[in-house]
Amino acid sequence: MCGRLNLSSDPADLADELRLDVVSYDYTPRYNVPPGADIPIVVERLDDEGEVTRRLETAHWGLVPSWAKDPGIGFKAFNARSETVLEKPMFRQAIKRRRCALPIPGYYEWEVTEDGKQPWMMSAAGADPLFMAGLFEFWKQPDDAWLVSTSILTMESAGHLREVHDRMPVFLSREHLDDWIDPAVPSGEVPDLLASTLAQVDPASVTRHKVGRAVGNVRNDSPELVAPVA
Repeated sequence: MCGRLNLSSDPADLADELRLDVVSYDYTPRYNVPPGADIPIVVERLDDEGEVTRRLETAHWGLVPSWAKDPGIGFKAFNARSETVLEKPMFRQAIKRRRCALPIPGYYEWEVTEDGKQPWMMSAAGADPLFMAGLFEFWKQPDDAWLVSTSILTMESAGHLREVHDRMPVFLSREHLDDWIDPAVPSGEVPDLLASTLAQVDPASVTRHKVGRAVGNVRNDSPELVAPVA
């Protein structure tokens, strides 16, 4: 699973590289972000003239489908399992029509040890952030405003990440990001898109180091949380 994020860098810095047309995400550096918080997503949507625009938007972390009676349902849907995402009512419409990428500097995972749970910082091996495959949805609030929400797609861990936890996010290569968020992919081709997305995941693109256990408390939020420990 992926249940805590490091959002220490501004994804808008990648506006040119990602060919963003619109940036509406309001960045604040955060180092210990739990589900329920606002996080950045990259989406492609039609503008008022019917042209596809690539946007960096803000989304509530925890997917709330349009049919939900209570947005609290999102706290159970901050991750979506790739093995069941095509069938589960919570996700099956979003996977067909509303796919996104999450530019995330890093995330935390906990390894179970004899001395208790040891947190790890997972981050990109290169200069860019990790790009995670995600889904997004719209939910109409009582005041008629729209809540945008998102979920991170996960899969069985592979490579060295398996040593820490049995689940990991579905990471997107820069090349595959375009395919994943393309809204023009026909519904019938989505299963093949999902399969090819899972096949291109490279655990070697992720590096990791141990961090202090203060990250376990969501009230702690400072740069020291990502510092390596022996």
